Amino acid sequence: LAGLTAEEDLKEPLFESMKKRMPWLIVLLGLGMVVSSVVGMFEKVVTCLPIIMCFQSLILDMAGNVGTQSLAVTIRVLMDETLTGRQKAELVLKEMRIGLCNGGLLGILSFVLIGLYIFLFKGKTLVFAYAVSGCIGLSLLVAMLVSSAVGTCIPLFLKKVGVDPAVASGPLITTVNDLVAVITYYGMSWIFLIEIFHLAG
Repeated sequence: LAGLTAEEDLKEPLFESMKKRMPWLIVLLGLGMVVSSVVGMFEKVVTCLPIIMCFQSLILDMAGNVGTQSLAVTIRVLMDETLTGRQKAELVLKEMRIGLCNGGLLGILSFVLIGLYIFLFKGKTLVFAYAVSGCIGLSLLVAMLVSSAVGTCIPLFLKKVGVDPAVASGPLITTVNDLVAVITYYGMSWIFLIEIFHLAG
């Protein structure tokens, strides 16, 4: 919702609406190019294990979902102007614990189901299937843990520096979570599947 205001309605001139939205869209385009360039750094992983690409959106989407949930909770809590530093720290730790527990459960579920899917429908060996799904499950755990922290810390920081967290948090959280998820997923795939286990698609 960044770049939108309460005053914008059907009667507002086209140029005025564009002027409000375009700066944010340009910033997000630039940040999106950064994420894309990071993916390009892991070209070796994609070449050796093209199956990894099939599950990239799963990691990114879940990281984004967790970040959005933490953002919503934090925005509601920030309505209380008497919030102390200790209470803010407790909020961050609580959201991280939730992210860790949810990430653990979904990581295990992904490990079991995706491994079975790769084995049965992709014609891969059981070892290969569960090595890949294990990497996916672990990446999901880490991405959800970090995303819950990011989704809480960014609005707290923006509030501290005097920027409306309800307006500016969403784009930053989305981009940071995408970066974290991409680096985690492809980094683990590179280290564990290629460098250690020498697997190839």
